[in-house]
Amino acid sequence: MTDKGSKKPSTRLFEDSDVSSSEIHEQVDHILNSKEFNATDAQRSFLQYVVEKTLAGQAQEIKGYTVATEVFGRGVDFDQNIDPIVSIQANKLRRALERYYFTAGINDPLRIDIPKGTYVPTFTHREAAEPDKPVTITRVPEIETESKWPTILVRPFKYLATDSDEHHLSIGIATELAVELSKYQDFSVILQDPAGSGRRISDTGVRFVIDGTIRNVGSGIRLSLYMMDAVSGTQLWGETHRCELDASSLAAFEEKVAQIVAVKVAGEYGIISYTLSQETKIKPPSELKTYEALLSFYEFDLLLTSESFTRALDALEYAATIEPGCGQVWTKLGRLYATMYALEMPGFETALEKAVASAQKGVQLNPDNQRARSILGLVRMFSNELKAALKETEKALALNPNCLFMIDGIGYLLMLLGEWDRGRALIKKATTLNPYHGLYVHYALWVDWIRQKKYIQADLETLNFCRPTVFWEPLMKSATSGLLDRIDEGRKAAQDLLSLKPDFAARGRTLIRNYIKFDDIVDRVISGLCKVGLTVD
Repeated sequence: MTDKGSKKPSTRLFEDSDVSSSEIHEQVDHILNSKEFNATDAQRSFLQYVVEKTLAGQAQEIKGYTVATEVFGRGVDFDQNIDPIVSIQANKLRRALERYYFTAGINDPLRIDIPKGTYVPTFTHREAAEPDKPVTITRVPEIETESKWPTILVRPFKYLATDSDEHHLSIGIATELAVELSKYQDFSVILQDPAGSGRRISDTGVRFVIDGTIRNVGSGIRLSLYMMDAVSGTQLWGETHRCELDASSLAAFEEKVAQIVAVKVAGEYGIISYTLSQETKIKPPSELKTYEALLSFYEFDLLLTSESFTRALDALEYAATIEPGCGQVWTKLGRLYATMYALEMPGFETALEKAVASAQKGVQLNPDNQRARSILGLVRMFSNELKAALKETEKALALNPNCLFMIDGIGYLLMLLGEWDRGRALIKKATTLNPYHGLYVHYALWVDWIRQKKYIQADLETLNFCRPTVFWEPLMKSATSGLLDRIDEGRKAAQDLLSLKPDFAARGRTLIRNYIKFDDIVDRVISGLCKVGLTVD
């Protein structure tokens, strides 16, 4: 970026700032020369570009178009709505900076960030971390209360090899995992420094501990991971991963393993949620703490029964009264009210208004949360505000395009909003890499097969939906059977549909249109139902 032999000016960046341009230049050089700054050449150029523009007083020129054309070599016809390279690379650069400051840069006096929603960097003086303490890399979720939110401790993995030059891998992979886990805002995540790695689990004061080992195997490495419950002293989960020992493979390996492990451990249907939810089932909703109320939401999302719905709604409505500043509570309330409206559960007449208000409050309290944005997008879709729904969904995706925890739901929404190819690609990635992906994605895929008049593929998709407590499962089977002229199968499914939703003949078109926003697809589904004798008004 600059000639290291030249003298750098010591002018202040802003009149009211104590950060000088010389400090910024030195910090950028320090970052770029660090082995822990895991960024591509293009991302390094990106960082240099936005810093120099800001120092030159041209921050207003740092836009997606200028970055694409001046850094990434795109042509003058660049359209960021078609080519999201800048937002994707910005997220990767933010991740690389986060990792750097949690490892080699932990004691650096100046921090450089690129806040979400902009490409203009910020520069902040910071105090050095105490070397004998672990580094907390995510805040306690939103409000500190008597109900302690679960804490995950990630310890540097043991490298079982004699080559000390490779020991940085143990810290690097652990850091990547901790950064990924920090995106799951139901938890507080702590990364333990190497000096503390010899402590006993019982001394850490946390509930869950992720540990592991790395050993050389042939020309590569084998990473073994496991998670312990510090309360019971039992191992809850473990698995292994392999990778070739070269720089290009390792960078991709660290990121992929972090994404896969994080969603298995901390996802809605992951190990921690399942473990803790078993401990809350015997409590009445009014006795559930805020985090336990969120677990009741996950239970409903998994079971989809009227009993689990009532329990989750009561628990979250109570949590909203005792912790009204918790964005996650409002976001999940928005989702419950939206479900009440879309499936016409008791009380649905006023549910949509409640869903909008709750989802909006969730975003106001937590604007950088992917779940909050995506649920507001879902609510906007039910309100038939399709452009607004797509806008919120795009914002959710831009926050972290590779988050396995969220891309299944975002892909689902994109498909239902007519972004068929993009949505299908995200769902394919989620179902391939995340064993705990939401089964609802198969509904969106089914809608797409009906759209394409590929009814055999649609029929196969109904086998994956597996939601016997929701009328949509027999609806899908009945309509598809009708379109395939399998009348007897369709009639049986229609009977199951009416047993779950007795008023479907009168309400069916409205219920279908809650989820399917395209007239030709709606007409096709209703045609299939009519063929098996289920007339819809």
